[in-house]
Amino acid sequence: MGTLRCLISNIPQKLLSDIVLDSVQQHLDIEVVADAIVDDDIPALVKKESVDVLLLGFARDRLPKICNQVFISDPNLLVVGLVDDGRGAAIFVNDIGPGELVDIISTLRPDRTRQHLK
Repeated sequence: MGTLRCLISNIPQKLLSDIVLDSVQQHLDIEVVADAIVDDDIPALVKKESVDVLLLGFARDRLPKICNQVFISDPNLLVVGLVDDGRGAAIFVNDIGPGELVDIISTLRPDRTRQHLK
């Protein structure tokens, strides 16, 4: 598996944005290719930079409209939403089959994920 190309966008707090950027850049298999400030820039950047993962800040109570736009233009894009203050995350996968769904659930099991992340 090659390097994952990551676009970071809309992380509201500067300190949180810096922490996320630093954390992601420490992994050799993830390359941050762009940082979008405006939602309107995201679809073009996803296409231009061949983005694999969109790391997106958003409020807990609603999914940003931009998610639908990028899913339409690139159904293989993985969107990781960093919720509110960064203490929660949501993963959005488009065009997923039953086998892939089970794989994701198994990989992210709370009893395994928390142990793995420590």
